[in-house]
Amino acid sequence: MRRNDPLSRRLRSDPTPVHHSRGSGDPQTEHRQARTGDRRGRRAEARRQGETPDPRAPPRSRGRTQAEFAARGGHDRQAQTALGLAWYDIEAAHADEPAPTGFSSAHLRGFEGVCELYVGDPAAAHDRFERSAEVLSAPREQVQRAIVTTDQALARIRLREPRAAAELLHQCVAAASATGGRVPALRLRQARRELRPWRRADWVADLDDHLMDVLGS
Repeated sequence: MRRNDPLSRRLRSDPTPVHHSRGSGDPQTEHRQARTGDRRGRRAEARRQGETPDPRAPPRSRGRTQAEFAARGGHDRQAQTALGLAWYDIEAAHADEPAPTGFSSAHLRGFEGVCELYVGDPAAAHDRFERSAEVLSAPREQVQRAIVTTDQALARIRLREPRAAAELLHQCVAAASATGGRVPALRLRQARRELRPWRRADWVADLDDHLMDVLGS
């Protein structure tokens, strides 16, 4: 049954545009500041609403999934609202939840990066991916780290730094091979497609050779 609480209704249909605050005069800086304030406001709103997890959903999964779907669909406002809900889920987690196996803030930084990548600032996305990957160091987190690092390479492509992206993708190829994860392999294929404008470059050919040798793709 579809949930009908106030926050869920707003997440599905809120058409209100994001209002950017006055700041330093630099458009990029003001954009980042406005999005940070907006994200904090949504987190506070989730607390005020007293949002509680759907017992049928995995812990801490609702907001981040909704955020990624909204961002990939180009819906900035809904993505930011869902991120606020996801942060609320983490902050309101019960003390007896098994933290070592739970979804952490490091994971959520990666989802923030995805939202920035599709409906925000690629430079901010790159920074969030980088911070997330640095923290995802446990053996059980290596699949997620491979996903985040591949998304970081996508951000480099969007920043018109394709060669730096290819260098990072070599690491991702090795990680995808070591973990055997399906999602990292799919992300790698997406990143390789976005390198098509540079397909005649030697460094792209080197990446293709690595992909063939390791993944056979």
